[in-house]
This record gives sequence, C-alpha cells and structure tokens, in this order.
Amino acid sequence: MSPMLRACMGKVRSVRSLLNPKTLAARAAQIGEGHVPPELTLRLGVEIRGLWMYTVSFKEGHISVSEGLDCDISIHLGQETAIEIANGRMNAQQAIDAGNLKLAGELRKIPLAKALSTLTALLSEPGSDYPSTLP
Repeated sequence: MSPMLRACMGKVRSVRSLLNPKTLAARAAQIGEGHVPPELTLRLGVEIRGLWMYTVSFKEGHISVSEGLDCDISIHLGQETAIEIANGRMNAQQAIDAGNLKLAGELRKIPLAKALSTLTALLSEPGSDYPSTLP
C-alpha cells in the first residue's frame, strides 16, 4: 500500500470513529458530567475524491455533524441516553426507536434516510472500530 493511500485510509478511519454514534454519545456524556468544555468544535478534513470537511459541534446539549460550514445532520440526545449508549446498555437504534435519539437534516443535500444508510454503511465496513480520535 502506498504511503499516500495509507494516509488516506487513516483519515477515513478517523471519520468513521468521529461519526460513530457510540463515540458521539460518550462525548455527550462527558460534556454532561463536566469532563470537557460545554462547547467544543472539532474539524477533520478527509480527502476522498476531493476535500470533505466535517465539523462536529457540541453546544447546549446538542451534537451537530456538518460538512463544511453549514450543519447537515443534527443529533439530539439527552445526557441519560448518552450515558446508556456510551456504557453499552443501549445502542443507537434502540435509542432512536424509543424516541430518545433524534436525527434531522441532510448530508450533502441527500435526504436523511439516504444519509443514514450511507453513514451506516461507512461505519459498518470492516475495520471501522478504531479508537476515537477525540481528545
């Protein structure tokens, strides 16, 4: 594998980790417990057929995942649900079914259902369980 391809794959893995619902829930739980600042914005650029910039913002109890400057997907979950997911007592789908995890918006102007299936496919690819790149 070429060094350039290896670096690109590393960035893809970082995005998978960053957008993983369990990682997001764990971060929301940490925010709720006061372990990290209540407002935090992380940016990660990934070069796959051009430059994609994902912005993950944590503000006022909400997590927003966006591409570029405009928010495309908003993930809303409470601290209690975040802790349940982070501790493995509930998965993201169970939280959605129970109405405790709400997703809204579009990803790259793709309808939400398509965006979710795209993210699910990305996150379920072999090797997607990498340690979080979050500090």
